[in-house]
Amino acid sequence: MRRIRIALALASLAALGLVALLAWRAQQGLAAESAMRHQAVAERAFEEMERALSEFLAREEARPFEDYAYSSPATGARSPLASGIEPFVVGAFQIDPEGKLTTPLEPADVAVARVRSAVDGLWPAGSREKRDEADALPEQAAAQAPGTTRALGGPGVKEQVQAAAEAPAPPRKGEIGAFDALESLNRAVDDRAERKQKVAQVAPSAVYGRTLADAAGSAAPEERELRSSDYAAAPALPALAKRARADRDELRIAFDPMIGAPARANTLVLYRTVLVGERGFRQGLVLDRAALGAWLDERVIGATGLRRVAELRFDGAPSSESTPGRYVYAHRFAEPFDALSAELRLAPLPGVGSLWAVYALAGVLLVLGAAGMFAVYRTVAVVMHYAERRSNFAAAVTHELKTPLTAIRMYAEMLRDGLVPSEAKRQEYYATITGESERLSRLVDNVLEFSKLEGGRRELAIAVGMVGPVLEDAAEKLAPHAASLGFALSVRVASDLPAVRFDRDALLQVLFNLVDNAMKYAKASERRTVELEARREGNAVTVAVRDFGPGVARVHLERVFEPFYRGESELTRTTKGTGIGLALVKELAERMGAAVSGANADGGGFRVRLAFPVARAPGA
Repeated sequence: MRRIRIALALASLAALGLVALLAWRAQQGLAAESAMRHQAVAERAFEEMERALSEFLAREEARPFEDYAYSSPATGARSPLASGIEPFVVGAFQIDPEGKLTTPLEPADVAVARVRSAVDGLWPAGSREKRDEADALPEQAAAQAPGTTRALGGPGVKEQVQAAAEAPAPPRKGEIGAFDALESLNRAVDDRAERKQKVAQVAPSAVYGRTLADAAGSAAPEERELRSSDYAAAPALPALAKRARADRDELRIAFDPMIGAPARANTLVLYRTVLVGERGFRQGLVLDRAALGAWLDERVIGATGLRRVAELRFDGAPSSESTPGRYVYAHRFAEPFDALSAELRLAPLPGVGSLWAVYALAGVLLVLGAAGMFAVYRTVAVVMHYAERRSNFAAAVTHELKTPLTAIRMYAEMLRDGLVPSEAKRQEYYATITGESERLSRLVDNVLEFSKLEGGRRELAIAVGMVGPVLEDAAEKLAPHAASLGFALSVRVASDLPAVRFDRDALLQVLFNLVDNAMKYAKASERRTVELEARREGNAVTVAVRDFGPGVARVHLERVFEPFYRGESELTRTTKGTGIGLALVKELAERMGAAVSGANADGGGFRVRLAFPVARAPGA
């Protein structure tokens, strides 16, 4: 049994370690999954911002060349930029090849001053190219590629990175993975990267107004006076007039994609280069970065209901500040807004798996595992103890059979050989042989009866009757045997007993076993009396057998009715028996519908009580 305990203990430790490993891995996986889900939300939010910026950019890149004039050269109507402009656009400008800056906004002097303060120094003298702004960006923003989102911190971020490192290799060329399929749905950044130069053919009058149209039909166009709102300078009109006539009054205009550049006073400049014929112009917008961030915040975070779990910051660069319990993601917008970066802080989203589920599952597994190990241990212990008791029972039966058989054989041989001359001695030996034979018969009957009960082959003949006569009959049959052991049997039967249902032979066998058990364990007591009693207690008739011996120790009291159970060790026990007497009593009594109980009696001794329900009269 000790080796079984050690084996079960080692198995329990192994199971505990396995559950702990599974819980740890599940916790890591759940944390990584939660981080990935939050990152998916963050990337989706940033993608919506990119989409909004792409729509704005597409509208501005499609804007006609003449919209940057104070009024239309062809019709004289005010520029569309004068009204309906986005709230984050604080300036619009055009710079002609001679370096003159004009604006369609009003008041013109204020708008020009605002634009000039933003674009001053943006283009080095004599250069038409965008300056290298890597040095102008904060280190963190410059280190992040435009149009990308990265996690700065939060629960499960390390696990997410580890899971990404352990992920399977990317699909081969021609194959599409699940993540690739999701990424293919976010086209705002890719579409913006595919912008190309646009070319338009327009009438010269749409660009230069009536003056150029007049110049095309005049021999001396330089003598015509131009309006202050015209884009071209007077010396260029003859060449343009000649080219306009050659091109049948059509003028080629090429628009380069918008370029972004960080500017002063927390602004961002978007501009494009426009080639009108052979002359280059710069047209663009000045954006307020704070107002642009507020516009994106309201359009994406506010409109989608993420306000209660999301906080969006536009500060030019992601911060390294960590917020416990929150997921922090940094995003650098794609060109031409790559000078703009944002930081999104997400609180734990409802509905995303919680670690409490892992802890609860681990707890359930531990409880079930402990219960299973305990059940295995108890099953093995019961089987082994039962096998041990059956082995002890076989040894006890052998001993109990050997003792009477030895006595019977010895006395029979002495009588056969005429070694007993006295008649009194011969009668004594005859009585001994008879008594031992009866004892042997009772032992064999008990074994056979218990075997039938265990196999379900014992059938009882239940009938309604009085138990008093059965007690008296049992006492009468057991009196000689009791007297030979120095015991007296006392029978007390109440006069008002009602009838009960029982099997007479089974009840006799129960009484024989109880009296024999009482005399066996009370043989060393001073009061050598066994009491048989029958009386009424409520709606039951109780039959009790009591001795005046030492009683039963409390540790054995609840197990005395178990099969093959003996309180003494087989190596040191001093009382005879097989361990099935009281078990047989319990089985027979319960088959007759009686309740069995055993307890130490007041004043010493052990008392076994059988309670038979009162039989109902026919028709009652």
